[in-house]
Amino acid sequence: MTVLALLPSVISCQTRAGQGPESALVDPSEIPDDLRDEWQALERAKQLDRSAEAIDAAADAVLDERGAPPAMVASALQAKAERQYLLGNDAAAIDLADQALAALGGAKPAGSKLAKAQVELFGAIQRILGLALTRGGDPDRALTQLDALESWDGIERVELRGARAVALDRKGDTAGALAAFVSWRELSRDDSPDAGYAQERIGALVAHLDRATIEALVAAAPGPDAADCLRATLGVDPGAQAPPWVRACRPLPARIGILLPRSGKLSALADGQLAAAVAAVSVLGRERPVSVLWRDSGSSPDTARIGANLLVADGAEVIIGPVGASNVRAALTAVGDDRFVLPGEATASAHGVAPSLEQRSVALIHHALASGASEVIVLVPDNGYGSRVQKAQSLLEPSKSKSLKIITYPQSTTTFAPILRPIYDNLRKGAAVVVGDALPRTELIVRQLRREQFRVAGAKPSAGASAGAETEIMVLSTGEGLGPDAIGPKHESLDGVILAPVAFPDAASRAFEDEYFAQQQVRPDDQALLVWRALEAAWSGAAATLEPRAELVRVRGSNLVPVQTN
Repeated sequence: MTVLALLPSVISCQTRAGQGPESALVDPSEIPDDLRDEWQALERAKQLDRSAEAIDAAADAVLDERGAPPAMVASALQAKAERQYLLGNDAAAIDLADQALAALGGAKPAGSKLAKAQVELFGAIQRILGLALTRGGDPDRALTQLDALESWDGIERVELRGARAVALDRKGDTAGALAAFVSWRELSRDDSPDAGYAQERIGALVAHLDRATIEALVAAAPGPDAADCLRATLGVDPGAQAPPWVRACRPLPARIGILLPRSGKLSALADGQLAAAVAAVSVLGRERPVSVLWRDSGSSPDTARIGANLLVADGAEVIIGPVGASNVRAALTAVGDDRFVLPGEATASAHGVAPSLEQRSVALIHHALASGASEVIVLVPDNGYGSRVQKAQSLLEPSKSKSLKIITYPQSTTTFAPILRPIYDNLRKGAAVVVGDALPRTELIVRQLRREQFRVAGAKPSAGASAGAETEIMVLSTGEGLGPDAIGPKHESLDGVILAPVAFPDAASRAFEDEYFAQQQVRPDDQALLVWRALEAAWSGAAATLEPRAELVRVRGSNLVPVQTN
């Protein structure tokens, strides 16, 4: 099945006017007095987190009331449908949206004149239904639903183009999907996840079409940039004046080199990286055949330079690796900087698939302040990693930088009571904590906070704690060392913590995760996912346009849930 990583962002980041968190989908005058508390609880839950379990609890409380009016029932079902969609459960979202429409009397609103709230509610249900059908339902029904939404002006033009492209892709209409993805990309912001996803699909779909078909699509393109992109897939140079995304519509590489350490001091990384590379090649090879060339980078600049030269001599158009800043620079000196994709942060002029540690730290601080923290207390070890996290302060606007308090501790610290004790009063007054360290160290810090009657926002109350006994605080972490064994059972303390990891499992990596597990009998960690991301970028032709951004996720048991950021 096509990877549809983009669509949750469409719902969460492109909310239509009138459907924001302050908008009520039911006219307050329609709410019976004896159900007003239940209704307000649902509205509060929606404002806090539309993917949280609290949505279902509040909606079910409404649905359990037999006297609830149809609009109130439909809105509760719509909230449940949206939650399931955001969690990736499309079948459940479709079923709930259908139930919501049935509560209103069917797929079309009754009567010719509707109140504003009724129009908003009907549109919100239809939109969730259309997006869930697009991502995980019947693609033919999805296309019909999207046509209907377009006729009702129930969906933004850029969102419509994206959803239609995905539906055509899932239907197997390769030519139609290519035209739709190019049309969508023409409207998408360059820095959006939607743009990156459309670019990847353009490259993948081109490989399955002949020249005549693409030339026919050029003639029917909706605009000059779309036409130039399609011509570029045929090898026609769009010119230096063309937008970067148009220039990126180039033919995909036929030979990819893998330059990772199999010998020397870095060889400890070899087994995990090799396992990830083998699994990634297995998955990506099903989409498009590519010649994969392997060379040992060794663990020194000299061996990295030799390996890079050999790969170029073998015809590699894109090279994954090496690792180590000095080794990367040596390889760049040998063969140039336009063919490397690093399974980590960018180094020198070589593209990397991971956001920098500084970017991740800034993202955490921004989110804490945007969420209302009175102060952000940054805890870091006194080593090179901690120094890089501290650099985030210089990257912030002066007004935000003044809200930081940085505390360092010896990197060997295992007992945090003496370090945390001076900030307890700050936390009780609304300060947030950002831990710039590995997950095990973050867990030690959270456990100490729990001992002092602090509870991480979004986590369940401690066993035996009386109501109001615990102070809720926001805890965030760079999440270094994220892996399947680092969260979940035995690590319940991390529940609710917001992470900005170097890599994490998402919709785009599911096929890789399954293949990795089938081969290794364990789930991939963040380092394995970086290798996957590097190979996927090279395979899709996106290597030259990589601009990784820090993304935030919240720990919920053994799962990671995306966090909306401003």
